[in-house]
Amino acid sequence: MDSISIIYPIFPVILLNFIVIVHMRVVIQKAIKKRDVEYRWFRAYEGSAPEYMLVARHHYKNFFEIPILFYVLCIILYVFDDVSSIDIWIAWLFVIFKVVHSYIRMTSNYLPFRAYSFYGCVIVLLCGWINLAIKIFYYS
Repeated sequence: MDSISIIYPIFPVILLNFIVIVHMRVVIQKAIKKRDVEYRWFRAYEGSAPEYMLVARHHYKNFFEIPILFYVLCIILYVFDDVSSIDIWIAWLFVIFKVVHSYIRMTSNYLPFRAYSFYGCVIVLLCGWINLAIKIFYYS
């Protein structure tokens, strides 16, 4: 399988990251416009802020946690030129779970569905790392 194929799933996650940034900005503007938060809150992020704004901020911060492990996994597979169809499936499954998780987070934020989609991301990513470890330790 062509190694570049493992890079393609990274792009939707990066695009999703930018969508979340725009969403967060819209939510912040809404909070400011409704006077639910004051400008001075943004100096040190201390004090009270509306829950809907904090949810958007936490969603944005999430993109600097689990997805980083996804990027690293894909890049390692690409650099070592050892990409299998299983790796491609795992990568695209991660993308699907991440999109679902983000959609839920930006809309209903219904915790059970959000948790299932989050743990879907984690389990799929864990499978990817286990698969990489098997390749490294078994085939080297």
